[in-house]
Amino acid sequence: MEIAACVLITLGLLMLLQPFFLILYTWSFVTMLAGTVMFMVVSKFPE
Repeated sequence: MEIAACVLITLGLLMLLQPFFLILYTWSFVTMLAGTVMFMVVSKFPE
């Protein structure tokens, strides 16, 4: 699950840095925020 959260954060960053599609730029912050919250939650799970 941590890997999925990291992928979501990376996807949000790539969406933020691309110059072509406004809709991707619009949703980039929400995507990065969801990935960050997901990472914070799943990192508390026991191994």
